[in-house]
Amino acid sequence: MTTCRPRLRLTRRTTAALAAGLCALASMANPQETRVAAAQLRPGALRELAAGKALIASRSLGDPNFVQTVVLLADHNEQGSMGLVINRRSEIPVSTVFPHLARTWKAAIFIGGPVAPTGILALLRSGAPPEESRHVVDDLYVVTTREPLEALVKRGPGLTHFRLYAGYAGWGAGQLERETAQGAWHVLSAEPTIAFDADPATLWDREIRRTEARLAD
Repeated sequence: MTTCRPRLRLTRRTTAALAAGLCALASMANPQETRVAAAQLRPGALRELAAGKALIASRSLGDPNFVQTVVLLADHNEQGSMGLVINRRSEIPVSTVFPHLARTWKAAIFIGGPVAPTGILALLRSGAPPEESRHVVDDLYVVTTREPLEALVKRGPGLTHFRLYAGYAGWGAGQLERETAQGAWHVLSAEPTIAFDADPATLWDREIRRTEARLAD
């Protein structure tokens, strides 16, 4: 799949730190929960797959890359799918990745997924999207190229709806459909604000409970 190839790369030191963070997240997975449900719980979920939708990992999804994750789909077509895990904040500050641009910025990098883990992307809400950005939904855009990313980082704390991600989640043609049909993912409509939730550590818990409440209706 070629929908998104980040051009901005992390330094060796930052890559090592993020790798350690990924290992810590992987240790959260329960080896007893490596299977997914036998059938999709939400009728019509496959038809709902589209850019701008939220994928909520099922309780039975044990893949350490995605256990208890919320993924925002940024692209979905017959060639495959691409998205960003939006609830895994690392302990690596933006200033570590951009020391010459964001020395005082306290925001942290998020771990966007297992594909191209040394590449940097961003989500941005804006009425005037930067060049070379990809529209996701409403006023939400994903930015993948160096010049626009660095220009946004320079604005730093002045941006209230801007987050940086290391890596992304990617699926080949038909792969996400198969996983969804097996019950690995719940597909929900999402407001752009979900990407900037104030408490990402509890986002999956809140979303899975909301999903289960809807299933019970």
